[in-house]
Amino acid sequence: MITYSDKDSDEVLMEKVHRKRLTLNDYLYYIRRFVEIGDVLDVEKEVAVECSWMLYNDPILGYLSKLMNDPVVQAAVLSSKLTGQIFYETVGRFVAECLHAENYANQRFSTERKEVEKMTEWSIQKKESHWQSLLTAIDEKHHDDGFDLDYMKEQFQNDGWMKPENWEKLQHEWMAAIDERARKEVARKVKAKENGGFNRIFMKLGDQIRSKGASEAEALQAWNMMNGQWIESEFEKKLHIVQIQNKYPQIGEVVRKMGRLPDEDGKASLTVQTGFRHKLDHSSGSDIEGVTVGRDLNALMPAELAQYTDSELESLFLRKWVTSRLQVFRYKLEVTKPARRLRSEKASRRGPMIVCVDSSASMYGVPQKIEASLLSKLEQTAEQLKRDCFLIDFSVGVRPIELRSRRKQKALERMGIRVEDNENFEKGYFPFIGGGTDAQKMLNMAFALLDNGNDRYMNADVLWITDFLIPRTTEDLMRRFKEYQKTGTRFYGFKIGEGQSNWDQYFDKIYEIHYRPPRMY
Repeated sequence: MITYSDKDSDEVLMEKVHRKRLTLNDYLYYIRRFVEIGDVLDVEKEVAVECSWMLYNDPILGYLSKLMNDPVVQAAVLSSKLTGQIFYETVGRFVAECLHAENYANQRFSTERKEVEKMTEWSIQKKESHWQSLLTAIDEKHHDDGFDLDYMKEQFQNDGWMKPENWEKLQHEWMAAIDERARKEVARKVKAKENGGFNRIFMKLGDQIRSKGASEAEALQAWNMMNGQWIESEFEKKLHIVQIQNKYPQIGEVVRKMGRLPDEDGKASLTVQTGFRHKLDHSSGSDIEGVTVGRDLNALMPAELAQYTDSELESLFLRKWVTSRLQVFRYKLEVTKPARRLRSEKASRRGPMIVCVDSSASMYGVPQKIEASLLSKLEQTAEQLKRDCFLIDFSVGVRPIELRSRRKQKALERMGIRVEDNENFEKGYFPFIGGGTDAQKMLNMAFALLDNGNDRYMNADVLWITDFLIPRTTEDLMRRFKEYQKTGTRFYGFKIGEGQSNWDQYFDKIYEIHYRPPRMY
């Protein structure tokens, strides 16, 4: 039971009812910290607050603490990245299910909560005639949920029902009992599932790894391509895609080749920028083509500049600048270029990557699986080395996605936490929309990242994954292709399939994979 004092304010009373709650992100934080550094959850130290009555007797926290203090679990999770990943996702999924059960329970009690809120609005006559029956009805529902009938009767007797503060106490006590009922439902769910399925999944996965002769790194890639639930046949399919890397070692080679950062101890070279961050490539005033909207101060129209110099209109100017709604000149050569000098520094292989993946109809079938295997390897590398990696899925259109963000999003979805999915990459495959391949939109996006990627993608290495049956694009884009090469950007190709390509001169190296198409009967 929650105890009260006559000195308690309304705010304190409400705090006593709505005791400390944790969000899903809080629970995931404790799980992630255990997986990454072995930090075991201490409920009293990590979660308890100075006032003990504010501490919610959280069954989920108790479950996590018990699980993390298990020596067998500790040994398994801390000795293997694969086991740690499975632990994080399966236990995280179970926690999400518990919170969902708690929310569902709270929804079922919504009508009763409304009765609690309306109770203090009763008339004097209704309070006098109904307080005894009300206490009895609450006790019948919540006798086992901490509601103390004798205490409340003592408060209401001898005209105590006339005191507003006693009705407020009843309101808070009733709400606390409802909260306790919801907490007990979560506690029953926790007790029914001791380890969130972690041991069962890991044992079956271990059997599969041994029977298929897979490495832990391969199993981890296959797991990340699944939806977070153990299905043996699905794991075998994903593992087969991952093990394509053993047949084509060029996959590992091109991943190791991608990405450079300045590093005195590195062996590779990297062209670095000096001077101003960017410069506009405009030849003269005759280069002006028209007027558009944006935030480029170098192309600002005089009327907008006049607003900035006017103290009364300065705030309007700043608002338009923040929202990219300033009127600016539009140039024919509307492109920004890094202000680079042609000098090189030693570099290491931990830099940013831009990966362009062909999802046209010609890549359907075996090439699709090879692409999925290569992308899985790139995802794992970007995550382990904390590399920035931008993925551009292209055919007749383009779909951009930041790869590390996508990986985190997929991990949340594997735990049953739905996130808005706008990039349409499902289970490691690509949405093949048919038709030919237009490189123009893809190149425009890649070049924009190299120029304006907030320094994250400056000097990034660019990789194309395609059959290279791509028509040449405009002469301006092809010229810029060569200009980037001169300033140090490296372009790599991963060619899947046979056939002549007219792109060779634009790439530092093109890796080739020849496969045998499956026979059709």
